[in-house]
Amino acid sequence: MKRLISFAAAAAALALVLSGCANYAQPSASASSSVAAITDLSGLKGKTLAVQTDTTGQKYAEDHKAEFGYNIKVFDDLPGSVNAVLAGTADAAINDNGVLYDFAKQNPTTKVVKEFNTGEEYGFNVAKSNTGLLDAVNAALTEAKADGTYNTIYNKWFGTDAPKGTAASAPAASGAKPMLIDPTKLTVCTHLAYRPFQFLDTDNTTIIGFDVDLVDVVAKKLGVTQKIVDIDFGQITSGAVFAAKKCDLGAAAITITPQRNTAAPFSEGYFAATQALLVKP
Repeated sequence: MKRLISFAAAAAALALVLSGCANYAQPSASASSSVAAITDLSGLKGKTLAVQTDTTGQKYAEDHKAEFGYNIKVFDDLPGSVNAVLAGTADAAINDNGVLYDFAKQNPTTKVVKEFNTGEEYGFNVAKSNTGLLDAVNAALTEAKADGTYNTIYNKWFGTDAPKGTAASAPAASGAKPMLIDPTKLTVCTHLAYRPFQFLDTDNTTIIGFDVDLVDVVAKKLGVTQKIVDIDFGQITSGAVFAAKKCDLGAAAITITPQRNTAAPFSEGYFAATQALLVKP
């Protein structure tokens, strides 16, 4: 994601040079307006909509495909779907608003033109049997929101204060002890790249992001350090990673759904999300 290079400045300079040439032709109105006219799913009839597999964005797209008559192109990860829009091989991409606004900021030739109020929340998930860890996560999130730590992390990654909401107390604790694969570490499964929630820093080695910083708070409460494992998104949401003892906690900007919650219980919500539409005007 961060390795993508914007050519906006170079294009602007070239346009200034060409504008002085008598034979320079401006793009036709029809050519420039065909994509710019896409402001909603209704503008995608006969066009291609990029989605990321195993996401609520994919489900939303499939639920409305017959209504709006677009074609769906499925990608394994976020970069594949949004870069298809950047390259012009897809007319639009649907995904969570936080990641699409961040991509558009890094790539100003793209733009988020629509949000769909789906009322989603992200949560961290654990194995069904690990109620003690779930208690610890909920307690850490409640404390972080109360003492301002959550807002500091939110502001760091989104450049604004966290939305104000009714302060919630952590659910009643089960009294169980957190279970960790490695007692010295909180082993966390994530799925790269999903900037700004989890992605590689400029050294292409260190994993950083909003989710990473928030899970560090949980790890600190447990008196351990965080160890991150990059793995297939569907393996996290299905709970397979816990059955295979690959991690203790799932942290991958995962939208809480009843089906996912049955497979692997979620913490209290830590981020309000919704679906959004990215195009290249």
